Amino acid sequence: MIRSKLLRKLIIITLCMVLVLVGCSSADKSEAMKTGDTGEKYSTSALPGGSGSTSAADSVGTTSVPASVKEGSDTEAAYAPAIATESYSDSGSARDYSAMSGLIGEESISFKTEASGDAEIYTSVADDYDTDCIEVDPIEPYEPILTPMPAQISAGMLTAGEWNDNKNFDFLKSLIADGQNYRYSDFFTNWSLSPFSRLVICCKCGDTPVQNAKVTVYDMNGNAIWAGVTDYEGNAYAYYALTDAASNPLPSSIKAEYNSYVKEQPVMKDDLRDTAVTYVEFDSIQQLPKTLDLMFTVDTTGSMGDEIYYLQKELENVIKRVQNDSENIPVRLSVNFYRDLGDEYVVRPYEFSTDINTQLAYLNKEYAAGGGDFEEAVEKALDSSVNDHSWDENSIKLMFLVLDAPPHNTKENKEILLETITKASEMGIRIIPVASSGIDKDTEFLLRAFAMATGGTYTFLTDDSGIGGSHLEPTVGEYTVEHLNDLLVRLIEQYIG
Repeated sequence: MIRSKLLRKLIIITLCMVLVLVGCSSADKSEAMKTGDTGEKYSTSALPGGSGSTSAADSVGTTSVPASVKEGSDTEAAYAPAIATESYSDSGSARDYSAMSGLIGEESISFKTEASGDAEIYTSVADDYDTDCIEVDPIEPYEPILTPMPAQISAGMLTAGEWNDNKNFDFLKSLIADGQNYRYSDFFTNWSLSPFSRLVICCKCGDTPVQNAKVTVYDMNGNAIWAGVTDYEGNAYAYYALTDAASNPLPSSIKAEYNSYVKEQPVMKDDLRDTAVTYVEFDSIQQLPKTLDLMFTVDTTGSMGDEIYYLQKELENVIKRVQNDSENIPVRLSVNFYRDLGDEYVVRPYEFSTDINTQLAYLNKEYAAGGGDFEEAVEKALDSSVNDHSWDENSIKLMFLVLDAPPHNTKENKEILLETITKASEMGIRIIPVASSGIDKDTEFLLRAFAMATGGTYTFLTDDSGIGGSHLEPTVGEYTVEHLNDLLVRLIEQYIG
């Protein structure tokens, strides 16, 4: 009996121990399922969009691109097409960004706002509008870096300023002569440009400026050394020594043509003073009807991601306002986009059209991706914009160049730039840069040279909006901070005259 009782107790104890062990094992497995630690290790960097750690710069909801992205380092985790679910603070509300793999090619994607329950529909980044693009074989497999669209965007958010060196030439000359902080002339000569000697020519008929008069400047041997077109004030700014002030011959005579009217006159010694204006008087003319060719050439590389969506809204607003305000003036619009060698495309051009809505669709389909290094294919974009489009010979021609980086500084590129801006001047295409966040002093003065040589003006985004990365403070005199869309509309209407 005693043995039987002991045996039963031993069996019961054994069974209890087995049950305890089984229970512990189940609890461990349950906890492992909760924490993801099942004994096997997975690196988040191996997952789409994973990086292994998350910092403030990696926040999916940020509206600014980290500086490391601008510099081309590998921080694709926060901007990759496949983005893992994360949340970020936006005025105290949490947003759930569902995985975005497959975004390209989809018609739209919804981001749910938990605070309101509303769905915000983001337009697809896929481009359904095929056109001839200047393309090259990718240097590396193309992997777009996508910047999420900010939650709320409307026109009138970006701020900007304007500075016209042609109207403030004394300031520029003093800056170059002073050189306390920089040798400012070097910023121009770095690009083999010398916008230091010019002839200001004003065509008038009585008290009325003659707009769109073609002006040619000749040397003493009868060789054409500069050609351009007068602006809304009747002015043409002839940078006859743009390539090399030391070797270029001096102007000797001028020929101005408007419609079938021609005026020729010699250039006097006093005309060559920086402050002088050479007047060409037409006795009578028959004004041609005004038309406008309006072009936007936009850098869409990854570093533009902090401002690209805002710029699209601003430019759309500008275009619609100009269309409404200029009902009596036919408007043709062309939008063009560029990146760099090795990207999905180098230049994506669209021909001039009176179908404004289609052009706006092209504009709003674009997104920021690619790039890598600081410099981009600016020279190819300008060459395409000037030479590969059917500009109307008698139109008022405005090209807004929106960018945040210079071209690569090579001998070939500098030659392309010189040829292109010389041709733009001859055709009367006013290049109006819109400098975005991230440019440096070298780029600022290159863009100012584009504007000077073509009779345009320099515009630049400012930090007043609080949007995007840091904006370089230009080396200029006093200027007025305006909303970007208002500034551009003002300039367009000003140049129309």
